[in-house]
Amino acid sequence: MSYLPVTLNHFRAVKKWADSCDALVTLDVKSFNLEVKSRNRYYTLKPRFLMLHDGKMAYTTQLVKDVTGFIGWLPYDILQWDLSQDKLLAKNFFQSSGLKFPAAWSSLKDAEGDFLVKDSVGSFGYQIAGPYRQVEDLSLSSTQHTRRPKKEQGVEFAELFVCGTNLKVWFWGEKAFYANLHAYPTIVGDGLSTVQTLVESRLGIAGKTLNIKSDEDGAISSLAFQHVQLSDVLDQGREVWIDFRYGRRYLPTSFTAETDNNLSGVSLQVRQQIDLAGAKMAEEAMRRFKAPVLYSIDGVVDAEGTVWWLEINSNPMLPPEGYQLMFSSLFGLTQKSSE
Repeated sequence: MSYLPVTLNHFRAVKKWADSCDALVTLDVKSFNLEVKSRNRYYTLKPRFLMLHDGKMAYTTQLVKDVTGFIGWLPYDILQWDLSQDKLLAKNFFQSSGLKFPAAWSSLKDAEGDFLVKDSVGSFGYQIAGPYRQVEDLSLSSTQHTRRPKKEQGVEFAELFVCGTNLKVWFWGEKAFYANLHAYPTIVGDGLSTVQTLVESRLGIAGKTLNIKSDEDGAISSLAFQHVQLSDVLDQGREVWIDFRYGRRYLPTSFTAETDNNLSGVSLQVRQQIDLAGAKMAEEAMRRFKAPVLYSIDGVVDAEGTVWWLEINSNPMLPPEGYQLMFSSLFGLTQKSSE
């Protein structure tokens, strides 16, 4: 995330395209709107920002006090897309499109395998609890199931937990152009420190007692799934993961102009599944919006290289690599030689 919200990375990408096309680009500092003119066409692009509100990430279209980063310009307002607003509707779409996705159950007792508890409405991984081991009698492990995702406007459901590598792919229309692929964050035992000490050090909250709040709660559940408790002392070299959600890497924040796009490094098997998802999503998007739009899909890649798609995001941040595709579809040309 240290590459995407860097404002100058967006300026660099826009300037590179504008230089190649002799386009005129003007920034309105008051509104942060971007006016782009080329080949007798004119567009006003609207800004998006990343903010922290009550300690949680959120997106906004206004440069308010809590904004911490810039996440791109787009030629349209916030998209209302039911597939991105309801995880269960997204699952129905994945099923009808022949895409792989984790099974879901309306009752926890019906879960057939290890599972998560989710709210059908929510984003940034906040309305998720678990993972939990499948048990014959939930009452035998009642303490394991006391924590629930905070209720929003949706319904609670159980989802099959697929352990693997987190994947997030960005598309413009049907074309995938950017991907993040990362393993779960881990702690490594030294034979001396308790798990709690190691977790607190990794989360950057040394001296603070873990409780049922936010990421600490996720760490407790993740460790319990691996039969590890906070009071345990891990053998030297033993590694356990402390979170399974996309973006939760718990690394020092650093800002860079170097892209972290992993799309070119995925296997052919994974890339084929990405391209299939893009084709199906673009077909649905064109039916709704009549023009290419930006969206992203979250997933997890299992040990066999199968992508399990989790949810759809209709208003994600725009990676700087996306401007070339976006301007190409808006203006038709991207290089002087194409005139």
